[in-house]
Amino acid sequence: MEPRDLLLALTIRYQGEWNSIYRALKEKEKVSQEEVYKAYSLIQCPFISILDEKFPPYLSGFRRPPFILFYYGDISLLDTSYRLTCVGTRNPTVYQESKSFELIQEAEEQFQSKLVIVSGMAHGIDQACMQAAMDCHAPIISVIGSGIDAPYPSNNNGIYDYCKEGKGLILSEYPLQTKAQPKNFVFRNRLLSAIGQVIYIGGAKKASGTATTVSFALEMGKEVICLPCNVTGDDLTNSLIHDGSKPVLDVQDIVDCFTLYKKETKENIS
Repeated sequence: MEPRDLLLALTIRYQGEWNSIYRALKEKEKVSQEEVYKAYSLIQCPFISILDEKFPPYLSGFRRPPFILFYYGDISLLDTSYRLTCVGTRNPTVYQESKSFELIQEAEEQFQSKLVIVSGMAHGIDQACMQAAMDCHAPIISVIGSGIDAPYPSNNNGIYDYCKEGKGLILSEYPLQTKAQPKNFVFRNRLLSAIGQVIYIGGAKKASGTATTVSFALEMGKEVICLPCNVTGDDLTNSLIHDGSKPVLDVQDIVDCFTLYKKETKENIS
């Protein structure tokens, strides 16, 4: 049996649950050829595995990398030159939402609509940043914590359809109609951190899903940039800025991060 087929069958068997798949591999659980055939007959979308040549190295070089990623849309977006992960609260203030939207649109203008916005398709900051990119006809990557064929939240289908039509990319470790579970979204956040070269935080509470994304990003050595917010509230971005993250005061701050990233990458290669 091909190792790739084994990964697919176990992913379907355990509905994408990473720990269960890992345990099954470690304990060398048996998988029949019939189960492999059934797995292939069930899935409706393409997928890439950690064993594939086209699997991006940056998605396999951290703790608990994905075994398989199901997708719809343009998979080549994973290899684009500029990828900005944008995350934040589902309940932003008018300022946080409108300023994040404005910054992304200005960034797309600077990058001639070639800046890929990476996010989780959630309400609030995620949605505002992705919609800003879509309005500029720019590419987006949405990483969801539910089954690839059961997007959550369902009322953000406009983003899902934009990706599925090839204008962007939708990714999930979870197959078919796997139901959304809170733990899946927290675990998903490591992929948001891995895919983006720079991480933008548009506002969040100190104890939040966004905070887990930041933790993954810092563990991976990513640049985290933050929209400053009102100092009277419980806001993660102000705390991150206090601890050394770069504040985003205008679009040039975003552009400068990518200029520095490209310079450092070039120096590391040489």
